[in-house]
Amino acid sequence: MNKAIDPRVARTRRLLMDTLTELIVEEGYDAITIREIVRKAGVNRSTFYLHFRDKQDILTHMQEDILNGLAHSLNYPTYTYKSALQDYQSSKMPIKSHMAMFEHIQKHASLYRTMLIEREFRERVTQVIRTEVLRFRDSVWEAAFMSNGAVGVILYWLENGMKETITDMSLWLTRVILFPLGKFE
Repeated sequence: MNKAIDPRVARTRRLLMDTLTELIVEEGYDAITIREIVRKAGVNRSTFYLHFRDKQDILTHMQEDILNGLAHSLNYPTYTYKSALQDYQSSKMPIKSHMAMFEHIQKHASLYRTMLIEREFRERVTQVIRTEVLRFRDSVWEAAFMSNGAVGVILYWLENGMKETITDMSLWLTRVILFPLGKFE
């Protein structure tokens, strides 16, 4: 039996995680204290402890939330390698999940820019992308290469001011996925 989450509880958890996100971008994770989180969020310390055990627990929940959003953006269950290839060849359309992924990353750009330099978070993002690539490719080697490359491209895009459009980035990644080490046109 699924219990519905009280909207106030969900709102408070979201407020605390959003506050943590802002503080990570501003100061970096190590410099943040629970006192600072609750002060900026405008809640009592006891409220924090109703929702999270400690600073690591809220970070874990925040990362899970962002990674679930990333995984959701990549989830197009009826999309196959063959349909992606047909879409690209007929109309030069990027893989739909690439568009959604770059939209998600752009929405959370500050957090990704800050957190992708952390090894553990970067590995988790890579794993989420690798899981999607394995839907298109059978080779774990290709999936490892493509997912690590995708994360590198994402980080480069973020660090250089996201000058390219989401469509441009999605098309480039689509070409690499559909034609690895081959000609795009």
